[in-house]
Amino acid sequence: MSFFRTLPLAALSTTLLAAAPLRAKELTFSVMESGTYNKAAEELAPAFKAQTGADLKVVAFPWAILRQNNTTDLLTGAGQYQVMSGGYYLADVYTYFRPLTSWITKDDYAKGMIPGLMQPGHSEWSDGQQIGIPYGVDAYGLLVNDDILGKAGVPPASLTDWDAVVAACGKIEAAEPGIACLDHSTGNPEQIGAFFFSAYTGTFVTKDGHYALDTDKAVAAASVLPKLWKHLPKNGAAMSFDEAGALFRDGHAALLVDWPSFVSNSLDAEGSAVRGKWEQIAFPGAGFPWLSLWQLFVPKTAPDPDLAWAWIKIFAGPDHAKQNYIEHNINSVWLATYDDPALKAKHAHQWPAMVAGFARAKNPPLSGEAQDFLTNTLQDVANGRIAPAEAVARVNKTWATIPVPPALLGAAKGSGLAAE
Repeated sequence: MSFFRTLPLAALSTTLLAAAPLRAKELTFSVMESGTYNKAAEELAPAFKAQTGADLKVVAFPWAILRQNNTTDLLTGAGQYQVMSGGYYLADVYTYFRPLTSWITKDDYAKGMIPGLMQPGHSEWSDGQQIGIPYGVDAYGLLVNDDILGKAGVPPASLTDWDAVVAACGKIEAAEPGIACLDHSTGNPEQIGAFFFSAYTGTFVTKDGHYALDTDKAVAAASVLPKLWKHLPKNGAAMSFDEAGALFRDGHAALLVDWPSFVSNSLDAEGSAVRGKWEQIAFPGAGFPWLSLWQLFVPKTAPDPDLAWAWIKIFAGPDHAKQNYIEHNINSVWLATYDDPALKAKHAHQWPAMVAGFARAKNPPLSGEAQDFLTNTLQDVANGRIAPAEAVARVNKTWATIPVPPALLGAAKGSGLAAE
């Protein structure tokens, strides 16, 4: 038995600080393979080794595979991963995660964080206990090429909703033949939710706690998708994140709809055709920008939760937040990063809209099953296979059979996405 588990909790903090490194072992961390989060983790492995005496093994997967692997590991009790990266879509398996409230309280961990990020509806809670620790915040963004929009006579501020974007695309394509208007990672089907959530102004959960969309509002939101898809690049119906980012970076697209953290470093790098020519603007629509709040979870199968907490503080804490932003474009959850005068000036073309987007952004209160059915159905709408009204009817019929996890029911009420 680890000697740390034999200590009273009140004595744990002092012991961790004063003791020799935790006994040498290996901690396995499952994280998304994006060239950002996984790379940052790998670079912090030496710091983890120096502090704890433990080796860090980073196992990275594409988003959908990460979600499946984490879920399978929890359900089977395999215990392959001692810290997992994930989000609200794991709500069906929240009971398999260890409550972290006592560690948070012991270290006063939330001090200096962006207000609200540790609260239910943003961070993840289960049975009154916090189980998720935020480490990377992002909100879907609209990035624009100011040169192209200027030549087309399209003011960026006019792009207030998706119908305005469709109208602007007609002007852009007429003024700049050969330039794609709308650029998006269409090869990742779940990402279509970003357009729907920002256009949809209804609720996701009924008064009696069941999943359902407001039919008229949902049909209206889904109806913009086939209009937008007409303005994708030629042969652009299955683009990866990298391909979409490169198209915009090379000056071949006017508008990029993406997670800004995936691309902004490359857009500002030497050799970028849009360096000094792009900006991020308010995300269109009266709904909400999709929030990405990556969290770290500790499965109950983790043999040494103190070691897991040590990794959480290294990877997600304030000490390396600025480094992770500068080197890997992982948006910080810590206020000090955005108070840095030099960084604030350098990112004046992006940070105002980006930080405002954090305030507007929300997560839909959807389990993985509910979200998958919605986004797969929306793909059929965008590609002209079914009509919006039929799609919404299908979603509501299937959602009636999917229970709302208790944790997401509370989140829905807290974020105004449940009917009253």
